[in-house]
Amino acid sequence: MFSNGRRRVTGPAIFMDRDGVINRRRADDYVLEWSQFAFMPGIREALRDVSMLRLPMIVISNQSAVGRGLLKPSVLQQITSQFHRALLEQGSSLTAVYYCTHRPDDNCSCRKPKPALLNKAAADFNIDLSRSIFIGDADTDVQAAQAAGCHPVLFGPGLSSSSGSLDWVADLPVARTAKELFQVAVDSLRAANRLSEAVTPLRIQGMPQALIKPLRHPMS
Repeated sequence: MFSNGRRRVTGPAIFMDRDGVINRRRADDYVLEWSQFAFMPGIREALRDVSMLRLPMIVISNQSAVGRGLLKPSVLQQITSQFHRALLEQGSSLTAVYYCTHRPDDNCSCRKPKPALLNKAAADFNIDLSRSIFIGDADTDVQAAQAAGCHPVLFGPGLSSSSGSLDWVADLPVARTAKELFQVAVDSLRAANRLSEAVTPLRIQGMPQALIKPLRHPMS
C-alpha cells in the first residue's frame, strides 16, 4: 500500500513494526476497528522527524487476527489508510505497509521472526538491508531484522518477549521514548552505513525518497 516508487540506486530504509511502535498494543487483544487504534505517545511527531531523513519508511507487521477470522482484510486496510492519513496530517508519510495475516500455526514464511516480508520489501524498493534499520518492540522484530541482515532498534517502555526473558535486549540500541527515537535512528543508520561522526542528518536528507502514491496493500 502507498507507493510504486522504486529507487534506481540501492539504498537504506527504515523499517518498523506497527503494534507497540506506531500504536499501543491492546492487552490480550487485537486492534479490530479504528476506534481501538491509539497512537503511541509522541510517535507522530517522532515519525515526522524521522521522515526528514528522506528514506523509505516501511511497516512490517504480523496481523494474525485476519487469519483467525477476527478481522476482515477490508477492515485492516481501512485501519491502515486511516492511521496513514493521520500521519500525513502530522507531516510524515509511510512508503509501504506489509502484513502477514497468517495464524502462527500456519507455519508460513512471512510471519516474523521469519524475514520474508523484509526481503520482499527490499526487492520491491531496491533496499540494501545491510544498511537499513528495523524499529521494533519485541524479540520477534529483532530476530526478523537479524535474519534479513538488517540492524534492529528497540523502541518503547514496554518491550515484549515471546520467551519471557529480556536477555536479547543487551547491546541493542534502545529508544525508550518517542523523543529519543530520532537520534537513536540516526545513530543506528550511521553505524549501519559506516558514517563518520562528522556526517549530519542534513547529509542524510540528500538520499532519494520513494514516491508516495495511494496503491497496493501487500497482504500475505
